[in-house]
Amino acid sequence: MTEKDKGFSFRKLFIREADPVAGEKQEQKPVESSTRGQDLFIPSSVGITTPVVAEQSLVEDFVQRLQNLINQNNQPGFDFLEFTESLFEEKQNPGPEVYKTVYRIAQRFDKSLTSGRLLESSMYYKDLVQRTADSEISKGEGKKQGLQVEKDTERNNLDKNLRETKAKIQQLTQQIQELQSQELALGNQLMAIDQKYNSQFIDIDRKINAIRNAREQVIVSIVDIEAGIKSNLD
Repeated sequence: MTEKDKGFSFRKLFIREADPVAGEKQEQKPVESSTRGQDLFIPSSVGITTPVVAEQSLVEDFVQRLQNLINQNNQPGFDFLEFTESLFEEKQNPGPEVYKTVYRIAQRFDKSLTSGRLLESSMYYKDLVQRTADSEISKGEGKKQGLQVEKDTERNNLDKNLRETKAKIQQLTQQIQELQSQELALGNQLMAIDQKYNSQFIDIDRKINAIRNAREQVIVSIVDIEAGIKSNLD
């Protein structure tokens, strides 16, 4: 078994099988990595069908990444990782006798092997998983906070623009109402314009007619006198 393949034989230890969805078949594809650390938030190629299948596929994908991380950080010698591989090579669901048998066989090759050392190495892998997962969860929370800040900023800008637009609409509505009132007033004034000037036109016309009549009368009187002068003084 190569270093890259280590750990795949004890998949049952890490994968918690969910009840399959009717009509759906899930297939777990191993995720290979050339680095000792993994960014668990790198998008994967897990197919998404239904919400239940999608959730389980995502969990299995991250479990596989953590399992790969354990394999890449395998400690020298026979430790918890090799012990676990041996367990699942013997039986899919190992019982107490399998544990004891694998332990006795392992001690033949490594006289210094103890259950305490196995548990100590298990703590190493558990701490590795814990630290890696916590780090990636922290990154995820950081991304969430960044998105929340971006969302809040965009929301605040849109809310500000909306309030400013509403204020402009209110202002323009008020201006329109004022212009409509002004239009009505001007229309009323236009309709009253004849009445306003008719009396003045009548008064002026009366005076013009009076002047004409007065002129005719004065001129007639002057002409009569002129005629009397011509007829009586020649």
